[in-house]
Amino acid sequence: MKAAMINMMSNAAWFSSLFLIPLFAKDLGASEVQIGLIVAGYGTASLISSYIFGRLADVHGRRLFLRFGLIFSTFAALLQILSHDPMTLLMTRALMGFSAGIFPAALMAYAYESKWKMGKFMAYGSLGWGLGTIVAGVLATIAVMSNPYIAPFLLSAILLFLSFLVSMKMPKVQEHKVKVPLFPIKVIKKNLPIYLAILVRHMGACTIWVIFPIYVMEIGGSFFWIGVIYGINSLTQFLVMRKLRAKSKTLIIWGLILSMITFASFTLCQNIWQLLPTQVLLGTAWAFLYVGSIKFIMSRNKERATATGLLNSVLNISSIGGALIGGVVAGMFGYYATMYLATLASLVALIIFLVFMRNEKGKRSKARVRVSIS
Repeated sequence: MKAAMINMMSNAAWFSSLFLIPLFAKDLGASEVQIGLIVAGYGTASLISSYIFGRLADVHGRRLFLRFGLIFSTFAALLQILSHDPMTLLMTRALMGFSAGIFPAALMAYAYESKWKMGKFMAYGSLGWGLGTIVAGVLATIAVMSNPYIAPFLLSAILLFLSFLVSMKMPKVQEHKVKVPLFPIKVIKKNLPIYLAILVRHMGACTIWVIFPIYVMEIGGSFFWIGVIYGINSLTQFLVMRKLRAKSKTLIIWGLILSMITFASFTLCQNIWQLLPTQVLLGTAWAFLYVGSIKFIMSRNKERATATGLLNSVLNISSIGGALIGGVVAGMFGYYATMYLATLASLVALIIFLVFMRNEKGKRSKARVRVSIS
């Protein structure tokens, strides 16, 4: 249960500050393009650390990097309070991104080796995400007359430190340490269908997320409503993830189909009330896609932390590209253009996954024919 507690609290910590960053950057005088750069800076740093520490967790064990990542993240979260212009915000968010990539792969591999059902385990992360955004939205609303961002950043640091304390009491499990090359080409090739599909779909999604809080404000929202909207999304994930029992490929396909429908539905929303039902659909789509992706990876690899770290790196590459593209597209064509782009990206991702899986099935069939002939 300690692993699930860490998953819940660390996700609450990340998202209690993450969803406010575009608004914080705008208040500091950042343009849409600069906001994209700030979000991309976080993703770039997390990409690097996810790749490095995912591999190291396979080579040297899980708990060391879990504990180091949590205490490092605690200090990184506190430093966000010192941001006073777009450049310092970029620097502190990059540090936060690096810290956020150190331990998730190790935690995921630890949970799998502790015999957790992955859908149920990941549901606790979504629960933390939902609770973190709702509480942060309330705190920002209460503090709106002073500085609405300090309290959520403090909350983030406190939750990460509590997670560190819990990690010190985690029992040992039988870890499967494996030798992994510095550039694990075999792992990448084995998981290429899901890596490419996630890359394209999530890049499209991140063109929306880079400006989403600003968009919510412009259609009549507030700090409180932003927290509620993100909370509905993540709490839906929590409820759905716990019940998913289908095969990984089925979950991935339906996750991509539901993503297309969700992003298209965003373009029809003219006020906050119309936006709320779309978050239920969004949470369901991501629950299907993310659980399917993790099950796909865990069942195909003995280098589980490396493969998961690479998936996290793919997500961060997507956030980098999506943030940069989204900032430019929103600045030139408006917010709805990013939603059309995300819909198209999900369709392309679905096609990529289906083509790769069909080719993979064809290769297996040919291999069986050759064996039977011989």
